[in-house]
Amino acid sequence: MTDVTASARAVVEAYIEGTRTRDIDLLRTVFHDGAVMTGWLGPDLLHGGPEPFYGALEANEVGDDYSGEITGLKVDDKIATASITERNLLGMSFENHFQIIQLDDGTWRISAKLFRHY
Repeated sequence: MTDVTASARAVVEAYIEGTRTRDIDLLRTVFHDGAVMTGWLGPDLLHGGPEPFYGALEANEVGDDYSGEITGLKVDDKIATASITERNLLGMSFENHFQIIQLDDGTWRISAKLFRHY
């Protein structure tokens, strides 16, 4: 178990750090292999895995003014939900809601991300 997957909070904090630093390897660590991402990017409804998110981070700089703030976190046994607000990610701000699960080995992973940009 790594520190970034030791708790639901650690996973969300690692998501923010991985996004800020464009660390795709770190992000791959916190997302479950079968994770889905669903949400609105402008007028477009997107649904799929996190690969397009990784690609957007690889192709674009994340500015120094990026911030991510945990606005909610609730853990119930082996499941958790979390919300974060991101500002100035690739010129946009986002409201994100995560479903996070604890695996049999005790590690935690993001299983779903629901998002909208504003």
